[in-house]
Amino acid sequence: MAATNHRRAVGDDDGAPAGRFSLRTLPDQIAEELGADIVSGRRKAGERLVELDLARDFGVSRGPIREAIRILERRRLVELNPRRGAYVKPLSLKSVADLFNVRTALSMLAVRTMATSPIESFVETLARRCDELNAGVEIDDPIGFARTTTRAVRTIARGSGNELLVELLADLANQTVWTTIWKSPLDYQTRKIRRLSADLMAATLRSIRQRRPNAAESHYRELLEGDRDRALASLSRMRGEAIDFSGIAAADGTGIAGGTARPSGPAAQP
Repeated sequence: MAATNHRRAVGDDDGAPAGRFSLRTLPDQIAEELGADIVSGRRKAGERLVELDLARDFGVSRGPIREAIRILERRRLVELNPRRGAYVKPLSLKSVADLFNVRTALSMLAVRTMATSPIESFVETLARRCDELNAGVEIDDPIGFARTTTRAVRTIARGSGNELLVELLADLANQTVWTTIWKSPLDYQTRKIRRLSADLMAATLRSIRQRRPNAAESHYRELLEGDRDRALASLSRMRGEAIDFSGIAAADGTGIAGGTARPSGPAAQP
């Protein structure tokens, strides 16, 4: 589990090509690995994170481990006590659902504003993201598709012209589990779902161009709430935990296909 590769191919926030290399610090990489273990349930609530053991596992000194733990503390995944050490905090699927719902609420404000007064440069950027999503439908790369979707979401946020909203969404990503929950494929694992999601983003774009904020919000909500439901279903299976989707559904009780998704298998049993 050693973290030896200091560079990782990622697209930047403005949608640079996915092959562009972006420098990732060693603590960032370690935090992502540990965070993914916590979110997936491989590391349980209350488990102590021992710096010496982690340094040995990752093949690094204790310095990067210490900084990685601080990153996880900021993401509310770890509780750091100067006298007792670092412990994994409880993480409920409900809290992850809350994160998705807050993101969706902010995104609805963004898309309505963008559709009311479209800024052409951001509309064209969103069109490119839609082209990338359309191309990604046939590629079996769920995480890559998720990253492109995230870039489209950020484009809509910026296209609202609301700088506070952009900052809030950025803080939401940087200070919460958002940056770790997509470490493993949680969604977009079939062509059918990728096709549906790409079509919904394209429909959102058309509504923005037509200055139809209600329609833009409807398509966009369907997309984001579908992302939420499928990601939570995947996490439910990974963690072996049941989740009551009725408590996290949209106000009208609908999900991406006219009804909330439910996990299958043992984790779905009451």
